[in-house]
Amino acid sequence: MTTKHNQKTSPQNPFTNHRLPIGLRLWFSATRALFKVLGVIAPGLAGNLAIRFFMTPPHFGAPRREQRLRDSADLHFQEIDGRKIAVRSWGKGPTVLLSHGWGGRGTQFFSFIQPLVNAGFRVVAYDAPAHGDSSGRRTNMLDVSGVVAAVAEQEGPVHALVCHSFGCGTSLLAIDRLGLAPEKLVLISCFADILWTVDQFGAVYALNEKSLAAMRDQAEKRYGHAYGKPWRWPQLSPLNTIKSVSGDILLVHDCDDREVPYSHAEQLRQAAPKAKLFTTCRLGHRKILMSKKVVAACVTFVSAS
Repeated sequence: MTTKHNQKTSPQNPFTNHRLPIGLRLWFSATRALFKVLGVIAPGLAGNLAIRFFMTPPHFGAPRREQRLRDSADLHFQEIDGRKIAVRSWGKGPTVLLSHGWGGRGTQFFSFIQPLVNAGFRVVAYDAPAHGDSSGRRTNMLDVSGVVAAVAEQEGPVHALVCHSFGCGTSLLAIDRLGLAPEKLVLISCFADILWTVDQFGAVYALNEKSLAAMRDQAEKRYGHAYGKPWRWPQLSPLNTIKSVSGDILLVHDCDDREVPYSHAEQLRQAAPKAKLFTTCRLGHRKILMSKKVVAACVTFVSAS
């Protein structure tokens, strides 16, 4: 499906969001000012502080629209690397694992769960570390990829993975580095380049290039040997990890996504020519998870032999 799409790449700036409480906006402004000063006098310190911010997700409570599915789920906590990871499941049949985005939770896929159950699948959703009902304060892509692999091993075999945003990157890492091999992979609003996400973070927090370089270098030194094979930043990018996928791939992206522009889907399609691309418009980055057309397309793809 081809359509005219939005090529904007500027990040949304939380400091200009007047719906946020005034106290939170003032905190953001003070943090931004701090990074500007540190970037000049101590870029190494700014980079170290930036890593902590980069790996600390926002925490939002589940809205009422998700409550019915939360109540009906089979909930248990899986111990993974010393943390309690909330795992919910519904239905019976081949397993479909849901992988949520940054600051999200498993039941964010509430629109998908019942249709997948009705199609004859067992649906499993986890809350990443420092998200939802799971324990922890900080996490990162490599960390969550280990959780994806561990949940898949415990709850699998996994027939399909359905992922959103950050959850796409973590699931692709679990496939690339930890041997996860679903038959079907759905990537919704997936970013193409991990360094692009770092640059977007830097733009929001007013990090200069020296601070960003220090952040990247310190992250590699601190975590470069912590998870599986040694890595450098480009190796973590979906543009690279998508090449390890042996199963069928469906890319779903909105042409008006202001958080991850549509051009990322086009780049991923070029990196994985066998992937199918389903395009929507006027849904953005999050409402795409509530679209009946998107849900139907994903259920059809997962169900196809």
